[in-house]
Amino acid sequence: MKSFTGAIAVINKALYVISGIVLSCMVMLTFIDVILRNFGHPITGSMEFIQYGGCIVFSFSVPFGTMLGAQVIVDLIIERINPRKKRIINIITRCVGIMIFLFIAYNFLIYGIDVRKTGERTASFKIPYYPFAFALSFSFLMQSFTIFCDLIKKVKGADNE
Repeated sequence: MKSFTGAIAVINKALYVISGIVLSCMVMLTFIDVILRNFGHPITGSMEFIQYGGCIVFSFSVPFGTMLGAQVIVDLIIERINPRKKRIINIITRCVGIMIFLFIAYNFLIYGIDVRKTGERTASFKIPYYPFAFALSFSFLMQSFTIFCDLIKKVKGADNE
């Protein structure tokens, strides 16, 4: 189990690094586009790159943030109950989260397959849509694996909140 958890952590870190690189490129592209736009020479298709970059930045950073526990948790009710019930609620919410993210990953996979068959592409650069759907699917699959690793910690009682 430790090798599985370690592999998930390595993949999450790699996705996070990719999201950081893409975000840096988006900032530079926006900066250059704004400057060139003032001189009457905007970068054609910059919005396409920004939109798809945002897709990658968002989806690739979520699993790492979950792994770090960086999400906002509103636990007004949970704080007032005993540790055993709190642990049970944490386990149930992790199971629901896994199911939700597996459902989302599956649907993005199906969507990517459909888009690949139809051959849909972006307007300016004719970039195919399906790689981004597959990237989202993979990211949400990693999210479900990350939550599963957290669930294992909760079940073992190693991470009591």
